[in-house]
Amino acid sequence: MLKKLFIIVCLLGIMMSTVSCTKKSQTGIVNTQSDQDQAEEPVQQTVQAFGIIKTKQIKGIMIDLPAAVEKVHVQEGQKVKKGDTLITLSLKEIQEQIKEKEDSLKIAQLELQKLLEDVNDEADRNIEYNPDIMLARNNLETGRTEHEKLKKDLAKQESLLKEGAITQNDYDTFKITVMQKQKEVENEEIKLEDLKKQKMIANTKDTLDITIKRQNIASLDYGLETLKDKIKESGIQGNKIVCDIENGTIEKINISAGDRLNDEKQIMSILDTNTLIVQANVAEDFIKDIKVGNKTSIIPLADSDKEYHGTVTRISSMAINENGETVIPVEISIDEIDNFLLPNFNVNIKIMIDK
Repeated sequence: MLKKLFIIVCLLGIMMSTVSCTKKSQTGIVNTQSDQDQAEEPVQQTVQAFGIIKTKQIKGIMIDLPAAVEKVHVQEGQKVKKGDTLITLSLKEIQEQIKEKEDSLKIAQLELQKLLEDVNDEADRNIEYNPDIMLARNNLETGRTEHEKLKKDLAKQESLLKEGAITQNDYDTFKITVMQKQKEVENEEIKLEDLKKQKMIANTKDTLDITIKRQNIASLDYGLETLKDKIKESGIQGNKIVCDIENGTIEKINISAGDRLNDEKQIMSILDTNTLIVQANVAEDFIKDIKVGNKTSIIPLADSDKEYHGTVTRISSMAINENGETVIPVEISIDEIDNFLLPNFNVNIKIMIDK
């Protein structure tokens, strides 16, 4: 009996010891968990949104040239890089215009040169030594000499009349001859002055002609340089339109082979894929938590295993209505742009909220 009692007491002692150890063990785990809870950082709050990959820059090609399209070398959606040929043009029309203006300019320059030579020759010969003027002057001097002689003869005729050697009629007839000669001399004087005026006017006309010729040359030269500048400014290399951005994607082509260029119509547009961004819309309920500079996570629907990072760079100052919901457009830069991301890809956005 005593043996049984001893065994029962021992069993009770063992059980009490086990319970005590168990209680001590459970308290240590809680404390550890409590310490771990205190050490854990708060969960990062995010605002989720849906976005689309866009390009910040779009290159539009417009060319103001009288030319036609020979061949289009690209298609919409095709990737292109700097130096790739986009379109081959036929420049026959503008080349003919340039040739025509060059010929006209050369002719005008030769005409001006000839006119200047003639004017210089005329300038070397003084007006006083002009053949016509010299002839008129000689005629005038001859007339004056004859008139002076007739005037002396008339004085003799007057003496003869007083002496009765000639009749009054003879005297009057001779006097009329003297007066006619005087009139001829006066006419020769007027003729000489008129010739001098005509030569002076001719010189003035030559000066005006020179001015007109020079103005015509300047106009032809300007027109020629304008045509050449149009080709330079268009970015054409030879007769080809080439891509001038590092990496791009053809967005839209508005012409085909055989079409003439139109200065009011865009030939094509190219998306600059080096400037990819995300355009997202944030619900108005959460826009108060978004700030420029917030970091973002960008996950494309095309491959949800891929994750890109970015930064909020712009928040619109105006809300819009989309599918009955008021949202605010937000622009997000992309830190790592690769060949996988394509314009118009759909992406899920997580915007990290600052504490």
